[in-house]
Amino acid sequence: MKILGKFIRGLATVIGTIFNILINIMNIITIAFENIRQLLVMIFFVGCSVFIFFPIFLINIPRPVFWFLMAVIFIPILGPKFISFLRYANYTLTEWMYDKADTMITGEQVGYKNLSDYSDRYRYEQEQARRRAYEEQVRRQQEEMNRRFEEFVRGFGGYYQQQSGGYGQGGYNQGNYGGYTGVNNIGFKEKYEEATRILGVPVDTDIYQVKLNYRKLAKKYHPDVSTDPNATEMFTKVNEAYEFLSEENIKKYKSQFM
Repeated sequence: MKILGKFIRGLATVIGTIFNILINIMNIITIAFENIRQLLVMIFFVGCSVFIFFPIFLINIPRPVFWFLMAVIFIPILGPKFISFLRYANYTLTEWMYDKADTMITGEQVGYKNLSDYSDRYRYEQEQARRRAYEEQVRRQQEEMNRRFEEFVRGFGGYYQQQSGGYGQGGYNQGNYGGYTGVNNIGFKEKYEEATRILGVPVDTDIYQVKLNYRKLAKKYHPDVSTDPNATEMFTKVNEAYEFLSEENIKKYKSQFM
């Protein structure tokens, strides 16, 4: 059973790698065709005569060009849906296989018994991610409103200082408002990139890929199942990297360094 479990674990790694390659290829194709679509739309709108006679133009164009235009129209629409399906299939199948392998190796039940349970958990995590994204959007909007209010207060304080001589040495622009510099990011970039290196994800990763790689590495270096002499040290580093690569920190890095 242990040998079969190790075989299933290796097979799950291969399948996960294939899924990740397909997802990356589809991402590239979707982005490329979306850029082409935007370029063509801009050309059609700039050349009004071409845009008006576009139906006639479609009838007379060669068939390969016609199918290329159809791909330009539909791939940007269907591509994200197909990528979403690949991620769903990757998570559901590989997580089930990893837990099944661990059950065979350790002799204890790990994870769920049915594949449908992993499907339900994926949908639940996606719903939680959407909820967190909405809350983050609301938080950012609130911060933007607060920032504009602070700018208004600082501007009002400066105007009042000019009119009445101000208060003390700097009026309202002195102190907390005048010295506001935002979040201190010293060391954040280095810590983030080191965490992505440990988990084996790109710096423009998403929380889904972080979770997937974390589960794989946590199982690989778990002291109870790993024979690697550095398993304990690596297991600690993997957990620390996973804790640091929160959804908030991922968005923070992308907004400030990309």
